[in-house]
Amino acid sequence: MRQAVNFRLDESILTKIEVLAKDLHTTKTDIIEKAVEQFAASTANRRNALMQFAGSLTAHDADSMLSAIQMDKNSKDIDLQL
Repeated sequence: MRQAVNFRLDESILTKIEVLAKDLHTTKTDIIEKAVEQFAASTANRRNALMQFAGSLTAHDADSMLSAIQMDKNSKDIDLQL
């Protein structure tokens, strides 16, 4: 069931939605729905990419990695040895 919603968007975003809807011969609602679906899928894919490492570390290795991260949050040179 479709439901009317009310929210604020930047004028430049509204313009992009209108141009896309016109160019693709569809509605602004369809543009927004597809954009949200693509964003949700992209977010799920990133989350799944991180989950590939779940279970690949021993508890000791995971604790060591967490300690190293906590000790030097600014370090970009952590060797994960995966």
